[in-house]
Amino acid sequence: MGRKDDDGSSGFTGKRNKSFRELDAQRGKSKYHSRQDDPAQQRIERSPTYEKYKKAADALFTGGALPDGLAQTFDTDGKRKEQKAAMQRVADAPDRKAWAQQVIEFHEKYGLPDDAFFLDQVLDHPKDRLVGLALTRLEVMVDEARLPKEKAPRSLEQRLKTIEMTSLDSEYQTRAKALRLKLF
Repeated sequence: MGRKDDDGSSGFTGKRNKSFRELDAQRGKSKYHSRQDDPAQQRIERSPTYEKYKKAADALFTGGALPDGLAQTFDTDGKRKEQKAAMQRVADAPDRKAWAQQVIEFHEKYGLPDDAFFLDQVLDHPKDRLVGLALTRLEVMVDEARLPKEKAPRSLEQRLKTIEMTSLDSEYQTRAKALRLKLF
């Protein structure tokens, strides 16, 4: 005897059920369930022009060298390039004493940049005034959501803990602790 469905019919409609292979093929062709990217888009992304464009955009947002056209528009006097070179000189200082002096000179000429990695290093400076300025800049960056936890330097948490424990200024200790709790 034939199979009966819940509604009492035998279930035979004369229509063939599609196999899973046919269903999968149908889904792959659907404009809503595409399993692969558009081939035209992939071709564009592999082109040398697109690669050049991406490098230029990355440089613009990560602080790298600007393309010539943008450099003429945004950095006409070359200050950005000069500041980047000065930051590199600070990083390349041969010893701690030279590094501390380079940081002071950098601050006098340019101020402290909105670079979390540079500010993280400045937190280790022997002058409390520069440490306080770096803390202030980091606090502003966190409050304005320009420094998410994922983008913070790995050593920042330890430097903040060090300030909490070793700083002679209680204000710096409380600010470092508050900043560490906000970030981590």
